Amino acid sequence: MNLAQHCLSAVPLALAGYAASGGRLSGAVMAGLSSVLIDCDHVLDYLLYKKRWGGMKDFFASCEEGQLPRLYLVLHSFEFVIFLWLLVGFGIAAPWGVGLTIGVTGHLLLDWVGNRHLVKQSFYWFSFRAMHRFDGNELYLTPPVPLEDAAEESVRA
Repeated sequence: MNLAQHCLSAVPLALAGYAASGGRLSGAVMAGLSSVLIDCDHVLDYLLYKKRWGGMKDFFASCEEGQLPRLYLVLHSFEFVIFLWLLVGFGIAAPWGVGLTIGVTGHLLLDWVGNRHLVKQSFYWFSFRAMHRFDGNELYLTPPVPLEDAAEESVRA
């Protein structure tokens, strides 16, 4: 999904965070913010590949068009979501933690459905990406630039 879609989805997720946290503003704010800001891990993957900032247009093209040869995306994982829900289920999470859990879960589910045309179905399991050495050639449905070519391209840039 793209940034605009995630921003739009932040509104109902914030309402869900408000309701699930017992009417706490912190739950609403955290659900809305986390549902968008979770995408900050894309910046890390982009910088690891490009070795420099190429501008917003290049950043969004690289991410939305499946051009990154390595995909770590440490926050985009069902394992992380399961951990968060365990904290909520055991009553350990504060109201803002409940909101965080709802925002991250909503974002990940929307990505899972919305990015079916880009990545393999099990992509959002961190363990799946690790088993494939985070190699975009094995994770994208249409492989990006081969890793060797990507390294040479970064050196030339």
